[in-house]
Amino acid sequence: MSTKERILQTALELFNSGNTQMATTNHIAKAMNISPGNLHYHYKNREEIIRVLYKQMRSKASLPIEELPTTILELNKHLKDLLEILWEYRFFYKELLFLFSRDSELEKMCVEDNLKHRQRIIKSIENFIKNGELELHNGQSTGYVADYVLMTEQFYFSYSKTLGKEIDRDSVRETINHINGVFRPYLTKKAIQNLKLD
Repeated sequence: MSTKERILQTALELFNSGNTQMATTNHIAKAMNISPGNLHYHYKNREEIIRVLYKQMRSKASLPIEELPTTILELNKHLKDLLEILWEYRFFYKELLFLFSRDSELEKMCVEDNLKHRQRIIKSIENFIKNGELELHNGQSTGYVADYVLMTEQFYFSYSKTLGKEIDRDSVRETINHINGVFRPYLTKKAIQNLKLD
């Protein structure tokens, strides 16, 4: 593993175990037993490291249009993969708005990606409707449901903290359960049978 890759791995471990404010580039360098100058040769500052980690996370989590789930069962399989990615980069969603306040470039990247991500969610919902597994009612739109999915995915960690809960693997599972819960009222009999739900 190259020094550049080790910096990212060490930073991710420190960010996840504490927070990004406490893990400076000096802390990262010390944990690696390298000089701060060596670290700064590869990354200008902590914000650049966070942006690279964010790009890694997005790359792992984002599906191309042609690979989007077409059934609720496929969605559940994707959510299980997403669970592992959320846990691997959990610092990001614990500190999302704070990170934006420190780095406008990161915020711009995330907003652009999120708009695309929202469209992918909408496309998936349209796939479920087309396949007869989802049926919206009471005038609700695909965008409305997509927004609830996005809010749950990106802010459940923060919500859990307001209830005094620790962020652990159970928190990630709860996030996935709540995303499934968003779809539950709109599942058709076909989807319920496919998922073997009561």
